[in-house]
Amino acid sequence: MRDCIRFLVLLALLGLLALSATAGSLAQKRSAHPEIKPESKEWCSQLRQAAARARGLDPGMRSYTLLLASQGLQKCAPQKVRGTLVDAFMASVALSDADAAKAVLQSSGLRELLRLDESTVAQLLAQADPKARAEIQGAMVERAVDTKDFDRGLSLLNQIPSDQDCPYAAAIQLILGLPAGHEAEKRAIFITAIAHDRENSSLGVEGDDLSFIVVRFWRQFPPELVLDAIDQILDHRKTDNTQISMNASSGPITFGNVYQYLFELLPVLRELDPSKAEQLSNDPQVQAQLNKYPNGLQSLDPTVRDTPLRRGEESGMQRVSMGKAVQDQHSAEIYQRQANEIVKQAGDNPRQALTAAATLPVQAGHTVPRSETLLRIAQEAWRTNPSSAKEALEQMADSFKKVDPAMYGRVGFRVGHCWSDGVELANKMKDADLARSLLQDGLEHAERWKGVDSDDNDPNRALKAWWPSVALFSALPSSAAHISPQTALELIHKLQDPDLVTLFQIRLANDRLGVPWLF
Repeated sequence: MRDCIRFLVLLALLGLLALSATAGSLAQKRSAHPEIKPESKEWCSQLRQAAARARGLDPGMRSYTLLLASQGLQKCAPQKVRGTLVDAFMASVALSDADAAKAVLQSSGLRELLRLDESTVAQLLAQADPKARAEIQGAMVERAVDTKDFDRGLSLLNQIPSDQDCPYAAAIQLILGLPAGHEAEKRAIFITAIAHDRENSSLGVEGDDLSFIVVRFWRQFPPELVLDAIDQILDHRKTDNTQISMNASSGPITFGNVYQYLFELLPVLRELDPSKAEQLSNDPQVQAQLNKYPNGLQSLDPTVRDTPLRRGEESGMQRVSMGKAVQDQHSAEIYQRQANEIVKQAGDNPRQALTAAATLPVQAGHTVPRSETLLRIAQEAWRTNPSSAKEALEQMADSFKKVDPAMYGRVGFRVGHCWSDGVELANKMKDADLARSLLQDGLEHAERWKGVDSDDNDPNRALKAWWPSVALFSALPSSAAHISPQTALELIHKLQDPDLVTLFQIRLANDRLGVPWLF
């Protein structure tokens, strides 16, 4: 269960980053007083009722559900969004510092509030978790860069204590934004980044760490300062055996450990200290990577340079996973290729496709290859062979019963979406009995999963909204709405758990209002 909790927190981080990246654009498109269609008024009322009830929940779920409600309120009552986000933040303050949900909830809510009222965010930061505070300060630096207020950006960056996470991505944007003639300020940013790495070294995702600053800007700094930074990086990483997988325009690349990944620094060392570069490249695997990519990261992605992206240009490289996630990703890619071949058969020979799908594993890491493939077969075959599509959906439901929710939290989201898509497809097929049967199976399965999450001997200590069982439950009201919205509401209000009634009512209202399921 502890592995489940860690995975759920990572998932939540990735999901809330997606929320922060997309919700801003949604808000910009909405007027201050959007016109609400008559059919939406009832769902706005449902949303307001649930948001009021959310304020009576325990701090974690109160914060989470209010954040969720704030998304729908952007359409129903924009004037209430700010207050709802502040209430969500204040609820999270009551969480223990040891609760991983605290920083996640705060960083998400403060990012949303930052788009509405930066002065309020500045006042709340003193009460924020250190990780959330550093992240939001980084976002404020980026806002200052966007408005070309570089003095404010530098001031904000310098306010972050060196023993907290450094917003390297914001530091990079600040360096890129500073015009010519500000070399002293750029050097000061680099020194600040070195100090942060010394106190709290980390390997970032998508280039947000000290090594990425070195690779991009080393020509702009004194050689001795760059070499000191490289020595510090190498010293911190030499014993890290974490695997790294990344995507580049040339395809996926895997490194056996972090030290091998530091081939990115070799082109810099060859210029500044050839003897040290030769010593580092003695590792055969590092040398193999260097032979293949002689300019390090810039061989993989030419946008890794000391100038901003050009109009229409996008980065072609990402670090995508680390550690066991590398193995899971490779496994998922293998089964995805097998599934693609099986689904190709479904149009002409769905029976053969069903037989082939039965050879796939029920569960592989955080994926469910057999069930997902059966759903795709049904989606491919339902128009020409509805009986085979029905059998595929029934087999999908049966295979879900063999999935172990305790292995990885993310599997709950995948299973939930499959179940919802299956009910929707059954409705398209005009098979009401199948749709209701799938929905009932899903409810029973979610109840079994909830028993695992709430086991007194090994309870899931993650935020309840992130439990695998709740992830599965969350998809079922949406599934029921394919039958009728009233069916979905009845399903929700039959639940005995106030947390879940509130959460699912808000999710359903957001869904009916056309608000994307952002987290």
